[in-house]
Amino acid sequence: MGNEARPVTGKWMLWMALGAVAAAGGYEIATRHAGPLAAVEDRAMLAALDPAAGDGTEDRALTMEDLPPIEGFAGKFLASHYAQSVYDWKAAARYLDGVLARDPDNFDLSKRAMILEMGTGDTAAAARHAQTLLKTEPENGFSYLIIAVDALARNDLAKAAEVIAKMPEGDMTSFAKPLLLGWAEAGRGTLEIAGLAQVPMHLYHGALMALMLDNKEQARLFIEQIMQVKGLTQGEALRVADMLAALGEKDKALGLYQGLRVQEDANANIGEKIAAVDSGDAARMKAVIPPLQLEKVQQGAALAMYDLAFILFQEQSDSSTKLFAQMALAIDPDLVDARLLLAETLVRNERLDEAITLLRSVPETYPSYLQVQRHTADLLAEAGREKEALALLDALYKKHNDVDTLVSMGDVYRRAEDYKAALKAYDRAIKVLGKDDVPEEYWHLLYARGMVNEREGHWDDAVKDLRAAVKYRPDHPYLLNYLGYGWADKGENLEESLEMIRKAVGLRPMDGYITDSLGWVLYRMGEYKEAVPHLERAVELLPYDSTINDHLGDAYWQVGRRLEARFQWRRAINSSEDPEAAEAIEAKLKTGLPDSPELRSAERRPAREADKPATDGSTAQ
Repeated sequence: MGNEARPVTGKWMLWMALGAVAAAGGYEIATRHAGPLAAVEDRAMLAALDPAAGDGTEDRALTMEDLPPIEGFAGKFLASHYAQSVYDWKAAARYLDGVLARDPDNFDLSKRAMILEMGTGDTAAAARHAQTLLKTEPENGFSYLIIAVDALARNDLAKAAEVIAKMPEGDMTSFAKPLLLGWAEAGRGTLEIAGLAQVPMHLYHGALMALMLDNKEQARLFIEQIMQVKGLTQGEALRVADMLAALGEKDKALGLYQGLRVQEDANANIGEKIAAVDSGDAARMKAVIPPLQLEKVQQGAALAMYDLAFILFQEQSDSSTKLFAQMALAIDPDLVDARLLLAETLVRNERLDEAITLLRSVPETYPSYLQVQRHTADLLAEAGREKEALALLDALYKKHNDVDTLVSMGDVYRRAEDYKAALKAYDRAIKVLGKDDVPEEYWHLLYARGMVNEREGHWDDAVKDLRAAVKYRPDHPYLLNYLGYGWADKGENLEESLEMIRKAVGLRPMDGYITDSLGWVLYRMGEYKEAVPHLERAVELLPYDSTINDHLGDAYWQVGRRLEARFQWRRAINSSEDPEAAEAIEAKLKTGLPDSPELRSAERRPAREADKPATDGSTAQ
């Protein structure tokens, strides 16, 4: 970087901060409980939840183990703050314990310790802090919530009901209170539904409580109320179908399942549900219909906490998600979905090793076990542990003999740019399918193999695969772009390429790569003036992409804007990570382009998101 100042990374920032004498203060919540949980937001209760996030320049790969031993009040305070900011709550709690040892009566630190302990799954310790905090702040609803969760986890239903009844009204408690109270009372034989709101989550839990108490009439009333709600999500509709099946409403359940099955992002287990319900076999139904698996109130109460956690996860409130997911696991340690949700928050915060450990703990009896383990393999590869990823997938295939695992093997090889091995894996998967034409549900396999064939120089085979994939997904913008750009780059089928890419731009107008493709196909057709505004727009969207700047430079040259062309080529060189491509652009700086340029091959680069084609039929976001 020459004489420019070296940027200060998160690692250096932390070490410098720990060398300071002064202690920082002021914790602020960074949660966003919009949408369905707007009524659940309570910043006062969770004020200690998130340290200030900073400016986003932290080195997220740094772990606390990278640091030297930290001593002293200020050092441990700042270390705890930093550890929480990089989502290492265990280290944050550990350092905070050292701070509290020096200042045990500090109310704010005790509140934060309670939050961290709950977030790391130490419910008993969190409950002890909660009891102490209530002596100073008797209206702290979150403290009551943690004590209630602890009581439910210990199966002390009387204590749980007593604590929940005392819970003060507030945004968060008003939403969670009726759910936990209802489950605590259901465990004591009483259907307590007076506080439930007219929202699908509350109504569903009311139906579950009624079903557990064998009050099927009331359960049906709740389900009817849910069905009257406009704009149900697919998940909510699936729950209605499950409850109808549990209530013996076979035809209604099957009709709803069938309607959900045809949707693009349909639940993978719907087929099993349909078969089980249609058979009428009680054991088969219990294996796939969640309401029939409910045997104790802890399962229902844990599900309520998980439901809250899931909504918070959708709202990007990862710290709040962590708390409620841990509450769910405290009440029911066997709730696998809560483990999966915790793993996803870890992934979102770049703590891949911890996420992998959680995912590897999922039992084989879990309905989506294979999908979870394939996801684990993806994360292993992302973490640079490709050999472990491939070993896991190989073991899965040998045991379960499923095509999707072979596809995942190909994906791992492809992302590692071992295209020959990827092609072998994809060919093997298609051979196992044993059909002349790859079925629509495996359109993404055609897409992936098409990319690998293109990378290996088998362009005709690539076109065949990509055309077949487009037939199944004619509105997938990145698939259209990949094939269209490939043709444009080779000077082939330019009219069809233009049509495909125009469609892709219409679907993703803010995507710089696709916009560049439109400009480039027009360039290859000799429509230089028309190409320029599209390429300018692409550079606006992706100003540091070397290929796009190079394309714009070429177009400027062809329309006589030679000074601007050289400027773009210099930008392309500065952004290039490919020495050969940079050398080719350097040559253009010296001699320019021929007056009548022959079609040439541009620097290769895939369409955005092409390295991981969606498998659920949805377009990449």
